Amino acid sequence: MEEELDSADPVTYQNAVKHPKLGPKWLEAVRKELHSLHLNYTWDYIRLEDVPSDVKPISSKWVFKTKQPSGGGIRYKARLVIRGFEQIPGVDFDETFAPVAKLSSLRMLLALAAIHDWEIDQMDVVTAFLNPEVDGDVYMAMPDGVEAPVGGPWVCKLRKSLYGLKQAPRLWYEHINNFLRSLGLLRSGYDPNVYISATGLIPLILLLYVDDILLFSESAKRVSELKKLLHAEYKMTDLGPIRQFLGLEIERDRKNRILYVHQSRYIQNVLATYGLSECNGDWTPQPTNNRLRKLEDTGKPLDGNGKQKYQTIVGSLNWLIVTLGRPVNVGVTVILN
Repeated sequence: MEEELDSADPVTYQNAVKHPKLGPKWLEAVRKELHSLHLNYTWDYIRLEDVPSDVKPISSKWVFKTKQPSGGGIRYKARLVIRGFEQIPGVDFDETFAPVAKLSSLRMLLALAAIHDWEIDQMDVVTAFLNPEVDGDVYMAMPDGVEAPVGGPWVCKLRKSLYGLKQAPRLWYEHINNFLRSLGLLRSGYDPNVYISATGLIPLILLLYVDDILLFSESAKRVSELKKLLHAEYKMTDLGPIRQFLGLEIERDRKNRILYVHQSRYIQNVLATYGLSECNGDWTPQPTNNRLRKLEDTGKPLDGNGKQKYQTIVGSLNWLIVTLGRPVNVGVTVILN
């Protein structure tokens, strides 16, 4: 029987490892992440008493996500994330900015790939932020699931960048940008996260979105050659032909040169979160002749829970608008639901 995705991923370490059905899978994902952190020499253990008195160690959390690779099955991924919002400017970090690929670039490249029947392969850099060194002193409290040496209390002094660290995206982007340019790839003047091969007669385009990489080319050989170079420099996961990217679900009809881009799973998760799984769909959910009126002001502000719920609902809907955008029409059917 084919394994099915849960409607929602766990949000805490305890919820994940104690899950009645998937606990062993999430625990194995945690162990893989910790093993990777160990191999990359991510931090040193130092005694709490040796931390400067004006510095408070930053806490962390685990983020769990299920993915469906193109080859089928389900990947259970756990990532240790530092709570960067606790960092103090000038103490834990200075510069933070790092660009990400524009969603309009992604839509354009998907459209071009549909028109010209290009290969679209996806790769993921495993623990990408562990490649560059941290440029400063950053201390992290002991994470859940990590066994500290005896004789503590201990904290972790970071050597490498963890996800969530404010300066981590900048450090990682500088690292991979230097590497890609050393291969002769030219950075697009429109989008600094789109790289174009400057050699050969067959176009090869790379789109970078933090640690997710898409490779576009009419030549499977050129894609394979670049994959080998990436594998030689970084620890990579080859996800094969594109199936999901940034939460977008992508289906392809190569015979008719059509790409379908949708977010069915994301939408179902949002509906389930707010108890609307059984609602009936409608192309025009708001009556066209409805007349709105201002409600009487009670003078009472929305409570914290109500405010947060409203903000998350609006944010969820806004993410759909931002990611899917408007339909792309460049001479071939590209459907963005």
